[in-house]
Amino acid sequence: MSIRYETTGRVAQVTLDRPEVLNALDIAHLESLLEAIRRAGADDAVRVIVITGTGRSFSAGADITMMDKMDEGEFVRVATLFQDLAREIHAVDKIVICAVNGYAVGGGLELALMGDLRIAARSAVFGLPDAELGFSPTGGLTHHLVRMIGLTRAMGMALTCDPIDAAEAEHIGLINRVVDDADLPAAVSALAKRIAGFPHTGLRNTKRAFLNGSDADLADTLVLEERFDLESFRSSETRDRLADFVAARKNVGRR
Repeated sequence: MSIRYETTGRVAQVTLDRPEVLNALDIAHLESLLEAIRRAGADDAVRVIVITGTGRSFSAGADITMMDKMDEGEFVRVATLFQDLAREIHAVDKIVICAVNGYAVGGGLELALMGDLRIAARSAVFGLPDAELGFSPTGGLTHHLVRMIGLTRAMGMALTCDPIDAAEAEHIGLINRVVDDADLPAAVSALAKRIAGFPHTGLRNTKRAFLNGSDADLADTLVLEERFDLESFRSSETRDRLADFVAARKNVGRR
């Protein structure tokens, strides 16, 4: 199976490894990708999940050559797997970073937008060819894209099918950061390692609070924030981190 899974410390990396088809996703690879996310989610040692691709593409999305031969049941299975991925990544108690190393189009863009953070190589390209092919987006894209870049830009991307480069994606808020192509693996590795070193309860609750807050009204958001913050305060890891911080400040004051 061309989905590679490896862990380094508290970071799990999931790599799409079908460069000959720009990391396109058929049913088997979607199932394997979903299994990898669930595997990382069940591993208490993992705090950050990095998703990336090999070659010159993050992912070209659903495997169009296979879709042309699918019956309706197989097509429904593909759509369902993209929906399941969106649910799983949304719910997983880990921070998900998408390292976009090339083309992220169609379902590849859907996958990138499921992540909590997106770091892109300068040569990355983002696009939605769905309408041109007669399809509409899945994988939560119509939810995610509007919240990231606004309705006007989201509809523009979806209806014109015009791709955008990494600089434009960063400018409109689609991604967090652009780095030189050669620097992408090291930059994402350093970021993932740094975030993975933070107390887990705080990371988990920060993700929960933002994702819930984007859909809830202010009153509900305030209740959730208070609950999550108290849960974080009670965490032994957070208490240890607080004690270390106070001790470090005291040592600085003595110099």
